[in-house]
Amino acid sequence: MSKLISGEAFQVLEKYLRDTKNSSLFVQEITGEVVFADEKQIRFELLPETRGAVLRRFVNGQWIEVAFQVSTAQDAKFMMEQLESLARDSSGQETELPPEHAMEFERIVDPEDDWTDSKKAELAREVVRKIKQGSRHVLSATVKFRATRIREEYFSSVKKMHQSYPRFEVIYQADFSGSAGGLGSLHDGFAGAHGWVDAISESDIESFVRLGEKNADAKRIEPGMYDLIFTPSLSGILAHEAFGHGTEGDTILKGRARAAGYFGKSVGSPLVTIIDSPARSGESASYFFDHEGQMATETKIVENGILQKPITDYRTAALLHAERTANGRRQAFDHKVYTRMTNTWFAPGESSPEELIASVEYGYLVDHARNGMEDPNGWGIQLEAMVAEKIVQGKRTGEIFSPVIITGFVPDILASVSMISSRAEINGLGMCGKGHKEWVKVTDGGPWMKLRARLA
Repeated sequence: MSKLISGEAFQVLEKYLRDTKNSSLFVQEITGEVVFADEKQIRFELLPETRGAVLRRFVNGQWIEVAFQVSTAQDAKFMMEQLESLARDSSGQETELPPEHAMEFERIVDPEDDWTDSKKAELAREVVRKIKQGSRHVLSATVKFRATRIREEYFSSVKKMHQSYPRFEVIYQADFSGSAGGLGSLHDGFAGAHGWVDAISESDIESFVRLGEKNADAKRIEPGMYDLIFTPSLSGILAHEAFGHGTEGDTILKGRARAAGYFGKSVGSPLVTIIDSPARSGESASYFFDHEGQMATETKIVENGILQKPITDYRTAALLHAERTANGRRQAFDHKVYTRMTNTWFAPGESSPEELIASVEYGYLVDHARNGMEDPNGWGIQLEAMVAEKIVQGKRTGEIFSPVIITGFVPDILASVSMISSRAEINGLGMCGKGHKEWVKVTDGGPWMKLRARLA
């Protein structure tokens, strides 16, 4: 039985699933809150509750679906009638889906939070106070906490699946005046698959403030090709852009991905392995099964420099004759399923960050990724970062440049990777859109990496 829609409605839909080939039901509920604070106020907001169901059927090589907020048996019957009407009008090439395997699964993760509103407010005030007191150069400071709970179900004629999990994130931001009269802004934070936590350390705040001071007076860099050390923030966005979007099954089907002709071929240094996995524990883009009932597993997109396989949803796996991976995701129940990344990262290597820095005669340590973009068809890439610190004769100089743009041809950048640290980190603050829309939670990260690319 469903835990999210009424028994009478579910009985109607369950019978439809038994009687109709290649049909499924997905149900979702999202609730949560945001706590915002600056020096003057603390604001609590409940997120708009999202709850609804999508009934779908695979006809003529495509999914036909209807999304609705289901409360009664009449609602369920209306969904079925609408779906059948759409199915009768559909056209296309008939394609067989691979059969689903029978499965019953339930995993409920509900954090035992004892956080009262007053305790949340106290934490928010403390973060703002620590940032403000960290330096006379801090002009303003804000912090935003976001906690959500997601409950999802998937049903077909052979599957009954339930999952519930939390997500939590905190973002703090400050405006700075530099000692030389400059102005700048910086943000940082963390996220994970947990409830309310107090995990912002004194050292985190101190490092954030010191960097913000320097960044305010930063100069623009002289454009050119340089040896670079990417922190996990930059290696993560590189993994996301380089072979994330370019290996999404629906992008390949549309003929928009150059990677389609390179599976089994070298696309980078033998040190390079890129992984996508919603099964990674503790990350804010993790789940137990995707929105099409596929159990979460790890996918090695690139292994030892060789492009291995695409990430897929149910339909693209069938049409590409590829392995189905757990990457069928919706922004919400009333949005379409697309092939989407989850937790995407570079696998660690064997060196230390200190060894990477010591190996650079003249170059830059690049940190605090802001955004990125890639052309999956042309393999050109552009990343933006807030910080580039000059390295001379293997030592960090403290001289900061900001902002910086990293550009290049994806295989050239990955082929230039010459050292990778054994330490790795994943950041969960990111969101990813399919083009300009369809936003889902993603994380990315990896180790420190030494490579060569153009800065501007």
